[in-house]
Amino acid sequence: MSKNTNDAETLSMWATDILLEAHAIAPCPDHGYLRLRHSHHAVDYARSIAEHRKFSGKNKEQRVKAIEKVLDGLADTCPACE
Repeated sequence: MSKNTNDAETLSMWATDILLEAHAIAPCPDHGYLRLRHSHHAVDYARSIAEHRKFSGKNKEQRVKAIEKVLDGLADTCPACE
């Protein structure tokens, strides 16, 4: 695995932690898969946190883009519940 892959995964985990902190996403209580909560206020709050909380070597735009990338990869339903 290359350093760039590790950096991308670490940034993705950082973004996921922020989304969880902001309550923009939540795990399925039965299976643990992360799901969108459809709270625009929570997503806005997560973006604000990402703008202000530093992540090594990333500027504000890159940090917010990481939030968007994680959100784009999630759905509002658990794949195991369907």
